[in-house]
Amino acid sequence: MGAEPLPVKKAPPPWTCHYTGYIGSFFVSPSIGLPRDLAYDPHEASSDRFTEAGTWKGGLAMIQLLRYTSTPVGPYDEMVLIPGNFDVPGHGSQTRVTRIYVSQRDTTYNGMTSLQVSRLIITRLMAIGRKNWNIPKHIARFKFTGDFSTPPFTVQLFPEDPTIDTPFFTASLQPLGFWTPSFPFSSRVTKWIGLPDSFVQPPLPEGEPKNIICGTDEWFKCQGKIYSPKTKLVWMDMKQPGKKSGEARENWWPGIRRWQLAIWLQDAQLDLGDPEVLKV
Repeated sequence: MGAEPLPVKKAPPPWTCHYTGYIGSFFVSPSIGLPRDLAYDPHEASSDRFTEAGTWKGGLAMIQLLRYTSTPVGPYDEMVLIPGNFDVPGHGSQTRVTRIYVSQRDTTYNGMTSLQVSRLIITRLMAIGRKNWNIPKHIARFKFTGDFSTPPFTVQLFPEDPTIDTPFFTASLQPLGFWTPSFPFSSRVTKWIGLPDSFVQPPLPEGEPKNIICGTDEWFKCQGKIYSPKTKLVWMDMKQPGKKSGEARENWWPGIRRWQLAIWLQDAQLDLGDPEVLKV
């Protein structure tokens, strides 16, 4: 009897995902310039077509740390960077995801090693994210110290190459230090307080292997609906290991403070539908 097919399939939108997440936000000034090596994965950073698609305007930036417990392609961890707004010709100022990483979660299936199965599932996930929504997904190694579901904990991201032992991103989530009430959170109301409820993605550059690091040709406008019945405020500590006080990029992004307020979304749901194709 042949081996049972791997539990990986095409997963077109719409998606409904359940997760625990942390979203830290900070304001960035366009006067400092966009640090290309922080804003982009090396693959997208090498593409002028992607990095020069619209003028970066700064504004409200966000870092999202997410643990999906249920998605159309299974559980995984994710880090998302939104470095502010970009001018999109004919469509004004728009939010953009410029850098995003997914994890290799432990999985066992049909006698294969967890890394083999995880690699197959996550690489397919990369292709799906790139094809469905122009999201520049790549694989990273996630290392957690503590329990992701309850601060305090620390997360470090490393390149996929297992020989590299220096993280390119570190953040620690900490309680505020005093009692705060929880509250419901919905993206339906965020636009009324000046927060983005959609993001616009330019076409992606192709890489190798082409079926995984796939390129795209159209601009997409994507809108996700988020709801969490239990949300709390926490601290996101951006201090990078090995960096001294006053040293460049000691808090990862130039010019930001070490301690940033973040929201902790518990029992959250994300609904992500078909993108709108934009003429740019």
